This record gives sequence, C-alpha cells and structure tokens, in this order.
Amino acid sequence: MAESIEDWIEVARLQDLRPGAIRRAQAKGLTLVLLNLDGVIYALDGICPHQMGPLWNGQFWQGQLECPWHHFRYDPVTGANTYPANVYPDDMPQLRSQIAPLRVFPVRLDGEAILVNLAPNEISSKR
Repeated sequence: MAESIEDWIEVARLQDLRPGAIRRAQAKGLTLVLLNLDGVIYALDGICPHQMGPLWNGQFWQGQLECPWHHFRYDPVTGANTYPANVYPDDMPQLRSQIAPLRVFPVRLDGEAILVNLAPNEISSKR
C-alpha cells in the first residue's frame, strides 16, 4: 500500500523534545512515547506490556528506554525488550508475554514538527 500524506500525524514540536527528553503523545487513540536519544527521534508504544507502566515517565539507561515501574528495558530502534528478556529462562514460556516488544512507528521531521506514521495496519493491531 502506498504511503500517503494522511498517514503522517504531527505529535509534537522539536522544541518540546530536546536531546535526552522523553514525553507522551496521543495520536488516533494511541498513547505513544517519544524519545530524543542523541538527536534522533523515536516513537514507540507508550505503555509497557509488562504491567501497563507509563513509559513516558521512564528514563534512558545505556541507550535503552527503561520503564519506571519495574525497570523493563526496550531498544528504541527495534522495540525489543532487552531486560529481563536476557535473563528469562527458555523453559518458562508463560513469561514471554511480559517481554513482548513495543511497536515502533516511523518518524520524520517537517520543519519543527515531529510527524509519526500511523499506517492503518498499525492502528488495527493496537493494544
């Protein structure tokens, strides 16, 4: 499906997301977390899949987004859980749902506007 201009939604302004900042954004009923990690802007699901923690209240830990509630960590590029995924035993598959990855949304800048692409297939799979 071809990308259209309507797929891109302004969610913040650059002055609101300085390097090192983490903030919440809402778009089409989704709660997002916006990150500015070393000048690169990322947009991910804003709710931690572990126990629904508010990731916009999190912090950076060695280049990863850390949930403020239980210190679960996520790679801002891929959305993959990096902790505790690396310590969960393989013989306990019931724990795997707690370390589900976050959805990552494409980001682009238009002047000072931070735009996020919420293509229809992403919205239909929201939590």
